[in-house]
Amino acid sequence: MRRGKTGFLALILALFLGFIFRQSSAAVFTFGETAVKLLAGCQVEIKPDHITFHLEEGRLELIPEADNLRVRTVDKNGKVVYTGTQGRVFAECQPEKFQKLKVTDADYRFIRFALGKPEPDPAGRGVLIPKGTRIEKVGEDLYRFHLENGEVISFKCKVVGEDKIGDCTRYTKDGKIMYTRTKVKLCRMSSLEELKSLPSTLPEQLWVQFVTESKG
Repeated sequence: MRRGKTGFLALILALFLGFIFRQSSAAVFTFGETAVKLLAGCQVEIKPDHITFHLEEGRLELIPEADNLRVRTVDKNGKVVYTGTQGRVFAECQPEKFQKLKVTDADYRFIRFALGKPEPDPAGRGVLIPKGTRIEKVGEDLYRFHLENGEVISFKCKVVGEDKIGDCTRYTKDGKIMYTRTKVKLCRMSSLEELKSLPSTLPEQLWVQFVTESKG
């Protein structure tokens, strides 16, 4: 009898601890964070003045403002958690797509991730490859992007888990190294026009990166 009672109490304790763990690990917006993941399958609402993504945490709103993309996060109770500015939206991608392209089909950036989240660009070292940039496939997993001003950006990547991560180096038009960024991922930027054309269900995972502005 005692063994049955002990087993029952152990089961109750396990269920209670499991509930506490689920509560503590539930996703929440956190003031000070600089990126939020938008999972594929989340619901999307397109309004004339903003775009809303409905997430487990609540909702994230993108608000176009001149050349700036503002961000607002709202919890499940309808309370603003924080706002952000200088938003950019992108998807992680693999460089193999460039094997069949002569020029880039969108804007791309090389972004470094830490603990599963994208990091802000180092000052003066943001690497943007504009749409229409000529692509040169030099060798195995080595690509060069020829910018209009004559500068060249090379990307040498290797397989790390399910991703390809590598080093990108920026050269002057005279072939001199300007700087190198290591352990970066290739990311395809989403334009405002693409965001406004999203279906009601997000077809692929996206990241929203921004500068935190103020607490709600």
